[in-house]
Amino acid sequence: MKPWSALFIGLLISSTLAAQSPENLRIMTYNLTYFRAFTSFCTSSNNPPGAKEGWLQTVVAHAQPDVLVCNEVDGSNSTAHSRILSQCLNTSGETRWAAADLYTNGSSLINAVYYDQNKLGIKAQGIISNDLQNNSLVRGIDVIRFYYKDSLLAWNPDTVFFTLFAGHFKAGNTATDLTDRQKTAEAIMNYLATKPRDPHYVLCGDLNMPKSQEAGFQQLLNYSNATVRFFDPENQLGNWSSNGSFASMHTQSTRDAQTNSGCFSGGGLDDRYDHILTNQAMLSSSARLRYLPATLRPLGNDGLHFNVALNSGTNNSVPSNVLTALYELSDHLPVVADFEVARLGIGLPEHRESAVLQRLPSGAWTLKRIELGGDWAVEVFDATGRVLERSVWPAGQAEWTLNTESRGWTLINVLTPSGSRKFAVPR
Repeated sequence: MKPWSALFIGLLISSTLAAQSPENLRIMTYNLTYFRAFTSFCTSSNNPPGAKEGWLQTVVAHAQPDVLVCNEVDGSNSTAHSRILSQCLNTSGETRWAAADLYTNGSSLINAVYYDQNKLGIKAQGIISNDLQNNSLVRGIDVIRFYYKDSLLAWNPDTVFFTLFAGHFKAGNTATDLTDRQKTAEAIMNYLATKPRDPHYVLCGDLNMPKSQEAGFQQLLNYSNATVRFFDPENQLGNWSSNGSFASMHTQSTRDAQTNSGCFSGGGLDDRYDHILTNQAMLSSSARLRYLPATLRPLGNDGLHFNVALNSGTNNSVPSNVLTALYELSDHLPVVADFEVARLGIGLPEHRESAVLQRLPSGAWTLKRIELGGDWAVEVFDATGRVLERSVWPAGQAEWTLNTESRGWTLINVLTPSGSRKFAVPR
């Protein structure tokens, strides 16, 4: 074999065996303010559904999220849920968006969750409908288990999974309102404590709490089972309401006095109701799905509009058309946060070293045992995950040679009593 040819093959193997570069994943949560849900004070005139669809399309096109959690969507039928997908997301030739199933526990307002189907798939989904006393929550909590569609998934199923909780807690300041929010938080934490859970999970939505000291928020932060607690990724805890110290984190209200005849809230930006919370594991630099520090922020909040409307004076945090869309669409701002996904590598030992891959002078590839004891199994796959060959590698046989009839990139999976090892073979 010529030296340059051996070097080229070595580079091919090295690049294949190495882990792939990480990929970013952006999550956005957004209360859409009675999206196609009409009341005596929010009508099709002062909360026009067609215009709102156009404004949401503008905001999403600018933010480019991979997961979109929407609150306050009409749940009386599937129209609003489906129109967000068809009229706001998969438009102008875009096809990457898919919708999670529609769930409701009887509330007229629901959560609606959408995701980039090129990057993510859904393993399971459902809803938390009741509190711990088995009474219906004011609004259900959607629970969706996502997995990352790694390009090597056909060869290695050990991809990243995470669970997303989408919630819209009860609004208001009465004792009953506070109790309802606490019961919702308790139901989420009990779910995490009593059911199998992923190593990564997030809570997204409008929690409607004016301060982190509220009992419901404390349930999330300081639940009795410390292993399942949530964390504020930027650790911005305190009394958020009407507190200028948290001006850059406020998400409501985009408006001051122009409330569209009371459909929208007013008073300017002075409350932090909308959140993306994570578990502790996602804050670790070694997590397979980790939060990227300083990326959590309310879109369109420049930190300079405390107690005034979003578009008062100058706001250069987003383009002017996006600022208009944020102002007109909702009295909340969307919150975005970025995460890094550790992608799969192949050819790396999952347990201890068992065999090495070598190329013979004939050009064939062979595996040589380091451990000689025991029968092993060998599986050969093509790049699509199709099985090309399965065979036994008997104890005492020092070498196993790949069938030369295989074509294209090939993956060999060697299964031993102590684990397995994968080898990528260019052909």
